[in-house]
Amino acid sequence: MNTTETIMKTIEPMRITLGEYVNGKIYSGIRTGFDKAFVIDGIKRVELVAKDPKSAEIIKPLTLGNQVRKWYIQENDRWLIFTKIGININHYPAIKEHLEQWKEDLSVRLSSLKLKRKYFERYQWYEIPDKVAYFQAFETPKIVYPNVTNESKFAFDTNKYYLGNQISFIAKNDLFLIAILNSSIAWSYFKENVSFLEDALRFSRQVVEKIPIPTATEPQHKAIETLVGYVLYLSEHLKDIPSRGNKLMEVADDKLMLSYFEQIIDAVVIELYLPDELHAHDKEFMRHLLHENLQSLDKIQGDKIQALREIFRRLFDKEHPIRVGIFFLDSVPIVRKIRGVA
Repeated sequence: MNTTETIMKTIEPMRITLGEYVNGKIYSGIRTGFDKAFVIDGIKRVELVAKDPKSAEIIKPLTLGNQVRKWYIQENDRWLIFTKIGININHYPAIKEHLEQWKEDLSVRLSSLKLKRKYFERYQWYEIPDKVAYFQAFETPKIVYPNVTNESKFAFDTNKYYLGNQISFIAKNDLFLIAILNSSIAWSYFKENVSFLEDALRFSRQVVEKIPIPTATEPQHKAIETLVGYVLYLSEHLKDIPSRGNKLMEVADDKLMLSYFEQIIDAVVIELYLPDELHAHDKEFMRHLLHENLQSLDKIQGDKIQALREIFRRLFDKEHPIRVGIFFLDSVPIVRKIRGVA
């Protein structure tokens, strides 16, 4: 019996699937059929809006697959001209003029997308030939992930990004869920269940929606959401720091803080899935985390970074039971298997 079968046999009777948990709200990014016309940079956006301010209504911030990181999305100065089906292009003269330079290419791209003839006849040359009936969901908080990746990269987006077709997303504002998805136990599940493309994993909706989601009490939810809030804030704060040099040295302790909060999240998630296995080895995290009664980020007044540093110093004390438990967590056999530790 492999690792995933062991895990699933233990947790399946008391869990729901991701698809059930999010009511099926797992969606794909947008397929334009001709990115050269519809994907622009910031300079072109400024130009189009200067010609006609209404252009801003249908130019949306865009994220492509290589911008998705674990927890956050890297900014990239890419924008999508979102001419959805049914749009009156004459209301946007600057956009129409921009697209007309590729009118011939845009007219023939529909057949290259292998659309059925009955649908082909319904589209206008300037429209994005993707129904995207769920387009409003792009502008809500969501969990974003690349369709092909070699590491866990579930990001939380509150910037209303529209997504390229190499990306999928879960339309749910849920910090607890992203903690689950970015955990080592979830990654272990995906490695055993998704197909591979060279050395990367290819995520399909059919696999993602079947991962079991652990149950948790309201205080447990809140504790995990609070830690994820810390991680998201720190990830944003540290994302532009170079990988070497004096600037990195200045924030080395903050990098350690971010990593440690991630380790706590991972340990707590594993405990939610496999409490009996961890408790049998005297590994408890949630009980100690709840005892801390951590304050959510939005309730921290003043200098948030300084406040997080104080929390980190307390939790990172060498005698703190959470740190002791994390240090010895890989001594638990099933955790070693989950994490691929020899």
